[in-house]
Amino acid sequence: MTEMRNLRDAIAADLKRNEYLKKLHQQLLRSYALYLFEKQPDLSIKEIQDMLIFSDHMSKTTDISLEQLSLEIVITLNKMYPDSHSIKFYKNRVFEELGNFSRPSNEEFKLERSVNSLAESVRKKDEQTSRKLPTGKGYFIGEQKGLYDSLPYKLNSFSAPTSMGKSFLMKMFIEEKVKSFARLNFVYLVPTKALISEVTYDLCSRLGNYLKERNYRVVNHFDSIGAEDTSTNFIYVMTPERFEYLLLNNFSMKIDYLFIDEAQNISKKDSRSTIYYRIFDLLKRQNIDPNVTFASPLIDNPQIYKKLVDPKNSDSLKANISPVSQIYFLLNSQGRFEVYDQLTFTFLKIDNLDILSSEVALYNLLNNLPGKTEVALYSLLNNLPGKTLVYRNSINNAVNGAKRWYRFNEETAETNLDLSEYISKHVHPDYYLSNLVKKKIAYHFGKVPDEVRNKIEQAFREGDLDTIFCTSTLMEGVNLPADNIIIDSSGIGKRKMDEVQFKNLTGRVGRLSNSMLGNVFMVSKTDSAYKKFKKLVESKNMVVKLSVDSLIKPKIAKKISNDLKSGDLSLSSVKEEVKSPQEFDSIRKFSLIYLNSLQTENENLVTEQFNRKISVEDRVLIKNKFKEQYGDYKEDDVNFSVDQSTRLVDRVKDTDINYPQVFSDTGELNVEGAYLFLKELGEIFNWQTYESEIASSEENSTVLKDYAELLLHWMNSEPISELCSLVIERRNNDYDFLDRDRKIRKRQGINSGTPTMGSMDESNLSIQVLMSALSDIQFKFSNYFLKFSQTIMKERQLIEIDNDWYKYLEYGSINEDIIWLEKLGYSRNSAITIVKSRGKAIITDEFGSKFLLKNVVESMDDTDIIQETEQIIKNYPALFVNGD
Repeated sequence: MTEMRNLRDAIAADLKRNEYLKKLHQQLLRSYALYLFEKQPDLSIKEIQDMLIFSDHMSKTTDISLEQLSLEIVITLNKMYPDSHSIKFYKNRVFEELGNFSRPSNEEFKLERSVNSLAESVRKKDEQTSRKLPTGKGYFIGEQKGLYDSLPYKLNSFSAPTSMGKSFLMKMFIEEKVKSFARLNFVYLVPTKALISEVTYDLCSRLGNYLKERNYRVVNHFDSIGAEDTSTNFIYVMTPERFEYLLLNNFSMKIDYLFIDEAQNISKKDSRSTIYYRIFDLLKRQNIDPNVTFASPLIDNPQIYKKLVDPKNSDSLKANISPVSQIYFLLNSQGRFEVYDQLTFTFLKIDNLDILSSEVALYNLLNNLPGKTEVALYSLLNNLPGKTLVYRNSINNAVNGAKRWYRFNEETAETNLDLSEYISKHVHPDYYLSNLVKKKIAYHFGKVPDEVRNKIEQAFREGDLDTIFCTSTLMEGVNLPADNIIIDSSGIGKRKMDEVQFKNLTGRVGRLSNSMLGNVFMVSKTDSAYKKFKKLVESKNMVVKLSVDSLIKPKIAKKISNDLKSGDLSLSSVKEEVKSPQEFDSIRKFSLIYLNSLQTENENLVTEQFNRKISVEDRVLIKNKFKEQYGDYKEDDVNFSVDQSTRLVDRVKDTDINYPQVFSDTGELNVEGAYLFLKELGEIFNWQTYESEIASSEENSTVLKDYAELLLHWMNSEPISELCSLVIERRNNDYDFLDRDRKIRKRQGINSGTPTMGSMDESNLSIQVLMSALSDIQFKFSNYFLKFSQTIMKERQLIEIDNDWYKYLEYGSINEDIIWLEKLGYSRNSAITIVKSRGKAIITDEFGSKFLLKNVVESMDDTDIIQETEQIIKNYPALFVNGD
């Protein structure tokens, strides 16, 4: 008996078997490769017309792979033949069939008048109307409408291609609710501090005067100005760490919606992933029950993140069709091209395109490169149209790559002189970036100063830069409108890149708001790298695991149980087993969450995972052991173990320990006092065991002394530029200042032999050392200072402490006016500039309340301050007044 199939399925099956379609598509890919390198595409009019007809049919099949292919065909043809009327016509038909009604007005087409065309236009008009965005102009694209409609769900987890605009949807949802007079509180979690500024800026721009009219405020920190006002509704834009501390800081407000952007970070095997588990544990304990949305890049099982809230809820949404297309090119170690055919799942050789054949001059210019692969990379850059990202697996490779490309462009005219001057002024005249940007080149990674990284991103978006060498920070939700990405490593540092990370990275090109076609070039240095790239492209494995499932294996759980039964919170036997410091740190924090849950008899996802591997008898022994050692004391903060916390409480109770003064009696920075305090803090928190890299010992006290000195300069409101000059000068006299074990020097590979004092390499290495040290200080000391401050206030029954180093470290200043400005939302650099300017911008009334003189601030000749003020005044309008 013949099997019955519907017409669409039958057409789809026939299309996938159609040999002529396969031949045409392969011809298209080869022609597009020629086009990219300014060679004549090899397509006849008939072939183009036939492909357009095929694409029209494929767009109507409801088969995801064919729909994506139809989009790729019309976008690629439109790129190659932008003036073709027929291509535009079919492109619009495909776009409309796939739910994309957003297009330039000059690409509108009117069908011939007929009954059928009238009916079709009415149908499309109805669908277009149903896709209209709830705020502003424009329309939902593809599956965006379904994703947006899911945001009010009580528990929601969706995944979508990187280009789908997940963040855009969540921000628009907040905007719609605020404008519709809804009285709600939102939390929007982002993975990095840099994204806090970006999301806050965007929300303030969207909401404008509605923030004041609807009595809303965007806040970034638990001590933001006005954050305690119960009559105001809030939009909290925070990192997971900041939100955890908000919950630990006696937070009692209702949260209506919790949005977790870049939710794939919950799967990372690092200690930051543990914070997400702790957040949902705290929400449950404090009876805070928000509607929760997890948003992640395209993965097959987004429902897995719902387990943090409800292990039984397995529903999810997945937007499979990307509104943009990426075409994958692979270069072997000889520089020969292949292109990936998504219809046949094979790589096609492009025999008549060898980018090395005419690049002898380039090779001579870059004659210190290791081989043909590097030449191939720079040959690509020399030929590719549009804006390009170059992914490198380390900071050193990104910097060196940008420098080499600069050498090739030395003869080109200089531009971006204002940006160059800005970087010189805000960092250092010798900072590589200040020269690189003159040739429209830059690098981008986490250790670039925030204000400079923001300028680099802005310049790239505006077309003032056309090449950025970057690291994996690009995967953290940074959106840069690039046409091309070149990837010459399938690793992240020394770790291998998995399929999800790879697709997230390559999805950064071909952006919805910019170019709808992205070119991915993989440059393989070896045969094994060639095979790895092929596997990453061809793989359909987009399944992720939760980090607790990946890390807490039966063998590890057994060792954790044995260590905890003996009261060993350092988990010494686990540490012997787990060689990766990142993974061990994560495992230890999961163990602390588990211990706390046992002590409080609280059930959560972590306890479920551990309890499957640890017997009831062992759980009782663990509880009894810690009851015997520490009584009823329990530690809620995952950053600390109970032994650390009880020692701190005892020291505060038994002594008059406190933060030292920042300045000594002679008016100098109190470096010795700071060092002795940090040393005492290290003894209390047992840094020898838990933070060996910064622990002070009889043999080695210089590391902590270095940190003490830098800490004081940071808290003394010294801008990054002054700190750069300070560190460069100090390292001229003290070669290893802030890098005593030379780890950064070795990692960067800069002047590993005899130092060349005053050289540009040494200056840039010193800047890199400074930024790494600042990151360590802010990340490590911030937790300890906050714990110390909270314990002082609790045990001594204080509302606040005068000399609070946690606050000074967090805001990089002891100046209360600078701290106040940063709490408003100004960057540290802008706040310092405003306070130190000649015109007094801050006034205080008779009640001690501070206000900003709007006319004074806006008259300052500083574009950063003016731009920041435009957004902050929307968030805090009552704090701006006009002076006489």
